[in-house]
Amino acid sequence: MRTTIGQRNPYLITRALRTFMWASILAAVSNQLATTTDAVVVSNLIGTDAISAINVVMPVLTLFTCLMILFGIGASIVAAKAIGRCDEETANGMFTSCLISSGVTSVALAILMFFFSPFIVEILTQGNEDIYRYALPYLRSMSLFVPFLMLAGVLENFVKTDGNPRIVMIAVIVGSVLNLAFDIVFVKYCSLGIRGSAYATGLNYIVALLICCTHFRSPYNSLRWRLDRKRLFKYVGQSVSQGFAMSINTFLLAVSITAINAIVLHAQGTEGLYCWSVCLQLFLIMQMALSGISSSIYSIGGVLVGEQDMQGLSILNNRCLLYQCAAMAVVMLFIFSAPDMFGRLFGSVNGNGSEFLPAALRIYSLMIIPYSVVALLRSNYQILGRYSLSLFLSVSQLLLMAAFVWGFSFISPKTLWWGFPLSSFCLFAGVLVFTGAVHVRNRNIRMLTLIPETDKVESLNISVKLEREDIENATCTIADFLRRQHIDATTTYEVRLACEELMYNLLNYAVEKNPEKHFFDLHIRCHDGKVNILIKDDGRPFNPILKQDSGILFSLDDEHLGLKLVNRLGAAISYKYMYNQNMVQITFQTDK
Repeated sequence: MRTTIGQRNPYLITRALRTFMWASILAAVSNQLATTTDAVVVSNLIGTDAISAINVVMPVLTLFTCLMILFGIGASIVAAKAIGRCDEETANGMFTSCLISSGVTSVALAILMFFFSPFIVEILTQGNEDIYRYALPYLRSMSLFVPFLMLAGVLENFVKTDGNPRIVMIAVIVGSVLNLAFDIVFVKYCSLGIRGSAYATGLNYIVALLICCTHFRSPYNSLRWRLDRKRLFKYVGQSVSQGFAMSINTFLLAVSITAINAIVLHAQGTEGLYCWSVCLQLFLIMQMALSGISSSIYSIGGVLVGEQDMQGLSILNNRCLLYQCAAMAVVMLFIFSAPDMFGRLFGSVNGNGSEFLPAALRIYSLMIIPYSVVALLRSNYQILGRYSLSLFLSVSQLLLMAAFVWGFSFISPKTLWWGFPLSSFCLFAGVLVFTGAVHVRNRNIRMLTLIPETDKVESLNISVKLEREDIENATCTIADFLRRQHIDATTTYEVRLACEELMYNLLNYAVEKNPEKHFFDLHIRCHDGKVNILIKDDGRPFNPILKQDSGILFSLDDEHLGLKLVNRLGAAISYKYMYNQNMVQITFQTDK
């Protein structure tokens, strides 16, 4: 379909999202499958008490994930916004400070966890000796690998933010496959018991960490080790501030799991705890799928916010919501229609768990869609700077779930499972009411996503098809826009000439086959005496920045004449290859 100049086409953002999202989802799900593999192997090779033991100590391990999010995801969001506005100093500073803070913190806490494991497990198992004898060796063995867990998670976030989710996907999938192999070898053939499962998971983190490190040898890597001692604590403070809401959500996940463990154990005994353990494994897989989609918001969306591209952010959110709801609907129907299959997968034989498991899974599956939508919106509010709202949703989403389960357990032990879907539906209804009220007060703010309809400054934000006629029309549109902004004639001519050279360079060299099916995005902003140009395309990697030599004269026969003009016209030019797309930014000073 032909696109009229002046409209924004979702082509590039959709391609970036698909590239990033599927790699991130596969990486996130594979990461969780490493833990789920432990549960499947130990439940079948050791017994159902072993999977309950992993479930019981999971809140402690979740706390380390919480710290990884506090330092890692918060820092990667700040870095993504810095990359969007071409601020290399901040991006590198956040990267360096995050590695230092997460490394020091993880080593210190791993030592504490190793020595205090008996005390921690005694509290979590509530004196149950059958579960204690499995939980203690598992937790103590896992403490040896906590630094690798945190550093791998931190690097994965930065590598994805730097535009290379594929290497993260490879790292996590390879690690997960090895985890499965080591699980079977260590548990079954080496007779290491539940400790062998912990060792297999730890090796998974080490492998993932080593593979992620290969990204920093790539020519497209833009992150460097830059230790700024004067700003170290400032950078750490910024990452903590950005990651606080998400970290609280993960911390409350640990608290909620612990609380629901106690509620279910009290209401339905060990069989109920087994059913909740199966539900929890599915819940954590869903959480990982959501984190894969949410990381698209943090990374791609963070760059768009840094570029002040609210139209692009709206397209990104709409696509994420669509894909997420479709995927979660499939998952919900699968769980609802085949609950017995999950029972068999997690070692339910000879009637173990059969009384509660099918009904519990069916009821639980109803929470998946509303819960996932709120989780995605929470990520969007975070990058938009609505920290209080994001924090409120982080707190209420999990506390409501635990509170509803607790409340329904008083009605009848069998009804406690209804607490999961009803808590999610209530919170989603609250988000609809709140965002609707915000939209009524300010029509420029979209309902539900709260994304502004227009950018903060006057801008031209269009998509252009790779055809000569469309490029000619775009050139005229650029000139008209600059005249409306009262940009002086000299700057208008230089901007138009630079854009024209870059656009025709795309037409001639970017795509070999079917260029008419491709679009590139053009975003021009006028503010603070500057004109900023951003051009994105999905053609072959091509750096337009040439080394300048003032002693060489321009020649009309020079094949790089157009690019030389572009390099010398603007006050600053930068290039980045991210998400399989070329991103060129040029800044012009104006006399306005």
